[in-house]
Amino acid sequence: MNAIVLHVELTLHPEHRDAYLARAQEHREKVKNNEPACQRFEISVEDENPNLVRLYEVYDDETAVEHHMQTPYMNAYREVTAPMIANRKLTRAIMAHD
Repeated sequence: MNAIVLHVELTLHPEHRDAYLARAQEHREKVKNNEPACQRFEISVEDENPNLVRLYEVYDDETAVEHHMQTPYMNAYREVTAPMIANRKLTRAIMAHD
């Protein structure tokens, strides 16, 4: 079974950029420390637009994604960061190779 890729593109409210990035890094560490089925979790900021953040996450399978979405720290992350985000776009894909 091929891995599931989540690509999240976020446009941040400029006044919340630093707070969001700090919170996102904390969340990333929780995921990496508690979810062995998370193969990769990267946070990037666009060079020309520092308020555009991309999250790139790879999970073993759909069960791992469902587990991730239901963790208490995911719910807390979403609650805390929601006011910091002006726009959110989620794209799901399946890894094209093993």
